[in-house]
Amino acid sequence: MPIVLVIDDEPTILENIKFNLEMENYTVLTATNGEDGIKLFKEKMKSIDVVITDMRMPKLTGIDVLREIKKLMPEMNVLILTGHGDLENAIQTMKEGAFEYLKKPPNVDQLSLTISNAIEKKNLMLENSKIQKKLLDQNSYLQGLHDSAEKILLNLLPKKFPELKGLRFAVEYKSSEAVGGDMYDICDIGDYLCFYVFDVSNHGILAAVITVILKSFLQNIEYNYKQGINKRRFPEIVADLNTEVLINTAENVFATLFLGFLDKKTNIMYYVSAGHVTQYLFNKDTITPLHSTGTVLGAFEDATYSCSVHQLNPGDKVMLFSDGILEVSRNDKIFGYENIEKTLMNNNSKPIDQILKELLNASAEYANNDFFDDVTIVGLELIKNEDPNT
Repeated sequence: MPIVLVIDDEPTILENIKFNLEMENYTVLTATNGEDGIKLFKEKMKSIDVVITDMRMPKLTGIDVLREIKKLMPEMNVLILTGHGDLENAIQTMKEGAFEYLKKPPNVDQLSLTISNAIEKKNLMLENSKIQKKLLDQNSYLQGLHDSAEKILLNLLPKKFPELKGLRFAVEYKSSEAVGGDMYDICDIGDYLCFYVFDVSNHGILAAVITVILKSFLQNIEYNYKQGINKRRFPEIVADLNTEVLINTAENVFATLFLGFLDKKTNIMYYVSAGHVTQYLFNKDTITPLHSTGTVLGAFEDATYSCSVHQLNPGDKVMLFSDGILEVSRNDKIFGYENIEKTLMNNNSKPIDQILKELLNASAEYANNDFFDDVTIVGLELIKNEDPNT
C-alpha cells in the first residue's frame, strides 16, 4: 500500500485526512509540526510515497517543509494544504516545486486522485534518475575505455625513425576526436628498410583492438627477417596477415595496408598494397601512382596479393598516406587525388618534410581544418649525392 506522510498542526484536520486516506487503502504517517514531519521523513524517506503538509504552521511553514524535503529527495512530490485567502502563498509553493495545492478541508476524491498522480510522477522521476545514472555510468565507463585505447595507440606510434645515410624520413600525424585506426612505422630490418601505413575501417575501441593486432603482426617482421625467415616473401606476409585479421575480427571489420620494403644495397623498392588508397613515387620530373595490389585485409579467406617492384634513384621520394587526407571535403566535394598530385608536383623540389607540411596545410585549408578522420602522411626521400652504404 502507498505510504503518505501528513503534516498539520490542526488535530481535527490531521485525523480527518488520516481516516479518509486509510479508507482508500493508504498507509498514513502523521506529524503535528514541521520539525517532527521532517524528522519522520528522514527516517522513512525510502518508503514514503508522497507528502502532504499544511501551509501555515508555527516555526516551520509549509514552504520550509517543502524546501527541506526537496533538498533531501528532489523526486518526492509535496501537496500543500492552504486556508481561505492564502492563494498568494499557494502560488509561491508551486514556484518552489510543490506538486499541487489544495484548499482545506480537501475533497476526499480530489485528494485521492492528486495523491495517485503525485506518486505516479514521483515513480517516473525516480526511474528517469536511474536511467540517467546508468547512462552516466555507462558513458563514464566508455570514456575510460576510449581514453585507454587512445593511450595505447599513441604508445604504439614510433618514437623515432632509423638513422640511415642517404635516406630522409618525415611524418605528419593528426588524430581525430574518435579513436581511429591509422598506424605507421619505418624500421631497419637488416637488408631492408620496412615501412608501412595501415588504416582500420572502424573507430573507437574496436579500431584500437584491430590496430594492436595488425601492429603486433607487423612488428614480428623485424624479428623474422633477422632470423632469416620470410626473405622476399612479401605477398605471403600480407596473405598471412589477412588470415590473422579474419580470425580475430567481426565480419564487417576490415583494414587497408601499404607495406613497402627498400633493399638498402640496390635501392629497389618492393611493395604490397592490400586495398589501400593509391600512394605516390615522385621526383622533380615525374609522379608515379602506387596502386593497390590486392584486396583489403579481413574480407576474403582466399585473398591473394602481388608485389610491385620499382627502382629508386637519388632524388626520388615516396609519399604514403591514409584516406583521412584524401576524403576531407568542402561543399560535398572531396580533396581527392587531383589535389594531392597537384600539391606534390608544385612542391617536388622541396625536402620531404616540407612537402608533407604543404600537403597537410593544403588539405586543412580545403576543408577549413575540419578533419573527421585520422590523417597520416609518411614520406621517404633518397638524398642525392650520398651513398646509403657508406
